[in-house]
Amino acid sequence: MYQGCVHDFRIFKELFTGMDFSALKVYVDLGFLGIKKVVKYIELFIPFKGSKKKPLNAEQIAINRQYSSVRIGVEHAIGRMKSYFILRIENRMRIIQKLNDAFQICGMLANFKM
Repeated sequence: MYQGCVHDFRIFKELFTGMDFSALKVYVDLGFLGIKKVVKYIELFIPFKGSKKKPLNAEQIAINRQYSSVRIGVEHAIGRMKSYFILRIENRMRIIQKLNDAFQICGMLANFKM
């Protein structure tokens, strides 16, 4: 179990470094800018970042909205999966395939419950 002050990307690196995402499209938020160095991917979707001196143009804003509309569905699905105890506790599964199976089963149960 991680404390609330631990950044999501640090947790991601500890849990998923070395896993193969090459068959997946990966949607992340701006907190995961270093993901290009950590995983292999087929397509990576990171929103554009604006600043006070260089604001986003209308096209970049539209693209960011498309990305966020996909990500919000994922965030809700993760929230539904976390209702299962196996994903809320410190996981001691050392075999990656068993952990993948647990995630898949919780995902299927969450979808079935809908």
